[in-house]
Amino acid sequence: MLTVIGDLLADIVVLGASSLERGTDNPVTITHTRGGSAANVAAVAAPAAAVRFIGRVGSDAEGEALVHELERSGPEVFVQRAGRTGSIVILVDELGERTMLTDRGAAAELEAIDPAWLEGTRWLHLPLYGFADALSRVALLSAAAWARERAVPVSVDLSSVATMRALGSERVRTLLVDLSPVVVFANAEEAVFLDELRVGLPAGTVFVVKRGGDPVHIRQGDDVTLVAVDRVADVIDTTGAGDAFAAGYIVRALRGEDPVGCAVAGCASARGALRRPGAL
Repeated sequence: MLTVIGDLLADIVVLGASSLERGTDNPVTITHTRGGSAANVAAVAAPAAAVRFIGRVGSDAEGEALVHELERSGPEVFVQRAGRTGSIVILVDELGERTMLTDRGAAAELEAIDPAWLEGTRWLHLPLYGFADALSRVALLSAAAWARERAVPVSVDLSSVATMRALGSERVRTLLVDLSPVVVFANAEEAVFLDELRVGLPAGTVFVVKRGGDPVHIRQGDDVTLVAVDRVADVIDTTGAGDAFAAGYIVRALRGEDPVGCAVAGCASARGALRRPGAL
């Protein structure tokens, strides 16, 4: 069982937002989708593995709809309900690159997780977004401690340079030491920022750096292996591509495949996310 803990949010995707004229109307295409990094990973992995999502949504109709939609995609869904469901406005330019305006809402207020919700977990995946706020950070650290006591592997996605910057170098360093992840996922910008913070990864951690259409870098200690990527010519929106990569990678890792094979599977999973607006 892959357990993913983190955000389940409403995504409002704005295509054609690269040349907005201030103070007047701007014709765009707007899509409403289910989002949240953790929910994306759970949804993509569910067809190929037993998956459980744990998070928090508001006690509102939007939260209820998001839960039902995620359940329809396959994972078991366990959520706390209180407050207001979070949402993200995603501005997508002509190259498919996105800028996100984030309001985590209830997701930021995730409280202590019922240990029964974690039973059966064989792999725990934690996006860094969940560590951005104090309440959800405590809940995720507690879940990671549960996993560590049972020798359950943990993976972490660095998620966002803005989140890393807000947490600060010392806290990011402490988190990575405390979590002792077997895999850390990052994009090229996040990897550079981690290096600039001089944050060392725990011994034995596989550091997987996604670089868009360029080869994926797999770092294991001082060794770096490059994994070729098949470029996608008709990119619509990069939202969720990293989450799809993580899902593909983890599913193969659960089957015992080596990091290169896992990265190849992650690349294949990510390609589908690039050809549609919104997340997964």
